[in-house]
Amino acid sequence: MIFKRYYILGILMFSLALPLFACEMEFRLSGPAMTDMRILPGSTIALEKDASYTLEVIFSEDHRNCKIPPEDTLFMLDKQKWRVGKTEQGVVLTSPIVWETKTKSTNVTTIAFVASDEGQRVLNICRICTKGGYDENITFSVT
Repeated sequence: MIFKRYYILGILMFSLALPLFACEMEFRLSGPAMTDMRILPGSTIALEKDASYTLEVIFSEDHRNCKIPPEDTLFMLDKQKWRVGKTEQGVVLTSPIVWETKTKSTNVTTIAFVASDEGQRVLNICRICTKGGYDENITFSVT
């Protein structure tokens, strides 16, 4: 009976610690009215219509030996894959997303885009893996 309690307690503690191994991402936005502004996931960012922006994404794996390459990170804009030149998405990606390895556990990409249509667009950044992954949103409000 006591073994069963310790077993259940051990499973519970491990499942609570699992999110500690999730991927970490940092976002920085540059554009006409801002320079290198840090963006927090879940926030809403005001963008100027027809202005060009760059979003730097710094991906740090904190669980080492990640089997999922940074290129498998999904960038979904309003639940559709964010693609180069897709003008109907309203926030238009102007060049492919290319990752650069900075250190063994840090990768960086700089995403260039134009806020072409007014309205709100939700960018979902997602990494699917067994060690917690990553799933966050940034909302762009274009006026």
